[in-house]
Amino acid sequence: MNEDSKYALKYHEETKHSEFNIRSSSHYLDWDNKPKAFKFYSKIPSTALPVDFPTPDQNVVTMIDTVQVSSSVSANIDIDIKLLSSLLFFSSGITRQIKFPHGKYLMRAAPATGALYPIEVYIVSKNINGLQAGIYHFCPGQFTVTILREGDYRLLLAEAAGDNDQIKNSPFTIILTSIAWRNAWKYQARSYRHWFWDSGVIAANLIATAMSFGLDTKLILGFVDKVVNNMLCLDEGKEASVVLAPIGIGCSQEKPKKTEYPSRFVPDIVPLSKNKEIEYPQIWELHNASSLNSSEEVRKWTDSVPMIQFQEPEKAGIMESKQIEPRPAISQSLSNVILLRGSTRKFSRQPIAFEQLSNILYSLTRRINSDFIDKKSMIDIYFIANEVSNLQSGAYFFNRRDNSINLLNSNVNRNTSGYLCLEQPLFSDASVVFYMMANLKLILKTLGNRGYRLCQFESGIIAGRWRFRIRSASGSNCSASMPSPTRRRTSCSGSIPGSRSCSARESSRAAGTSSAS
Repeated sequence: MNEDSKYALKYHEETKHSEFNIRSSSHYLDWDNKPKAFKFYSKIPSTALPVDFPTPDQNVVTMIDTVQVSSSVSANIDIDIKLLSSLLFFSSGITRQIKFPHGKYLMRAAPATGALYPIEVYIVSKNINGLQAGIYHFCPGQFTVTILREGDYRLLLAEAAGDNDQIKNSPFTIILTSIAWRNAWKYQARSYRHWFWDSGVIAANLIATAMSFGLDTKLILGFVDKVVNNMLCLDEGKEASVVLAPIGIGCSQEKPKKTEYPSRFVPDIVPLSKNKEIEYPQIWELHNASSLNSSEEVRKWTDSVPMIQFQEPEKAGIMESKQIEPRPAISQSLSNVILLRGSTRKFSRQPIAFEQLSNILYSLTRRINSDFIDKKSMIDIYFIANEVSNLQSGAYFFNRRDNSINLLNSNVNRNTSGYLCLEQPLFSDASVVFYMMANLKLILKTLGNRGYRLCQFESGIIAGRWRFRIRSASGSNCSASMPSPTRRRTSCSGSIPGSRSCSARESSRAAGTSSAS
């Protein structure tokens, strides 16, 4: 079923933004039925995690630019519950409270669409100091873990991921899932995209934090969905697994022992909403159509990723080309950048330096260690430069093959960038607005419906990396949005002209950056 890509294309077209559906929608936010931000088990006790954990204090730009972790750092790190606590806190923990007249807001380590936080975190671990082998759920609201299954399930998890060796020789694997209703409450069927955007941003934090401790990790999107969901005791049709991340690859020398396949078990949880949850069949239709059903199918899918052949960017229509000029920059520690995270709601309309733009773009050339991307990215980067020193305003394409930016249309202004981002003034005021695009037809032809998950997830990782670079090194602020699609795709036509035309090519996410106001 995964190979029949009509499901992804159908979903994508039906859930696109347009001027008409935005203005004609009768959907409203039922605040009395807003889902709770945390998942609590009714009848299973939880265990508090230690709060005296180590902090990732390495330079954040180093974390982005480093291709391999330092073995000298990992040799001196203890794989224990305190290290796990740090990884959980800096990837998805509560970092501070903000008080408002109507109540308090809990700021998390990673942002989420609509501040609804649909992503849940689970751990499949062997025995480590302070934590017995088992499958755990992490609750950021209480900073606790709840044990769902006792025993070492790493071998079963590895088999579900196509007999993955990295899972076998890692002390634990962190798994991100998504609760569908928590985000669909606001974004309805379109929210399936957000599963991968929001988990991608968390994954960016997780990767950087692990690297700061010298721990190698890998992001795995190829796995037997039903097996992993069953291991985590997920409620079918309510919550599903998104990505596996073995942490500390190579740090566990003994082979995990064979474990019996666990029985079906779905523990009771505190209801998310006061009233009935609304179901959106389009979400689960695509999710089921993009699921993998056997280890053999997982291996076949993973092996097909390198087979994608992207075309060279077309030269026709490029008005001028310019090399980016990344420069070493003074940066904060990773922990400080995460703890000071915020989302800008006002931009000053002041320019940023071309050097700052170059540093942001350069961070996108760093590879992501995963089963779906290595040195090849599924995402193309376009941007509208509204106010950048020593750069003509206009619409640009970033060519990562030669680190150049190509001017495609000089007749683009602030009104265009705001219009594309649902006519929000915030993105008219920004100095630069980035647009992440994916050639869906080409990706789906090779990877099937699961390719849709892949390109959405990578865009989330890129957004997370941008936030690190923008906040730590450039002194700028940023915000993100879900932009409207552009309908014209030929070179040098339309609002954001593409390097080639493709009717299924939509901006999957936008991010604006500017000097602080």
